[in-house]
Amino acid sequence: MRYISYIRTSTKSQTNGLEAQRTSINQFLKSYDGIQIAEYCEQESGSKDNRIELQKALAHCKKEKATLLVAKLDRLSRRVSFIANLMESSLSLKVAEMPNSDTFQLHLFAALSEQERQMISQRTKAALAVKKAQGVILGRGDKEKVAQEAKEFALTITPSVELLREQGIKSLNGIAKGLNKMGITTRSGGVWQAIQVKRTLSYV
Repeated sequence: MRYISYIRTSTKSQTNGLEAQRTSINQFLKSYDGIQIAEYCEQESGSKDNRIELQKALAHCKKEKATLLVAKLDRLSRRVSFIANLMESSLSLKVAEMPNSDTFQLHLFAALSEQERQMISQRTKAALAVKKAQGVILGRGDKEKVAQEAKEFALTITPSVELLREQGIKSLNGIAKGLNKMGITTRSGGVWQAIQVKRTLSYV
């Protein structure tokens, strides 16, 4: 079987992470007699689903009818909606460190990863709220961190919002209902409303 691999780290300094992913992928190819016809490498946050090299890898897979191969599922995305949409497409996906996982197991793993990310975000917001309540003046770095997290979250839902818009759903209320129907929660894990869609998309 022919594969196109995709490897990713969040920062340019994590070169060891890239090599570890290559090692995992090479072991998979050797074990399953796979042929790698291309590799795409990216150093971007995993919260962004519209990464340039990822989109190139997906397009290449469709063109060559090859299977997308990643070392770990979170190297592809932490968004369960993105993973679900990918699996519902004609594109085939394999995870080197979970070679025998079926579609249900990959969905479950993606859901757990997304929940973990949301819990981290909630704990960060709660800690900052406690500091503020105690009279601690949040520094510029704290505010920038909160803004950056909000922006990263906004970018993770952008593909889903664009999908809804392509289906003719343009209003904020319609997008909110669409996201709820898709099972996508707000940054705090709640239900979407029009005002939350507006605030979130303002960061994009």
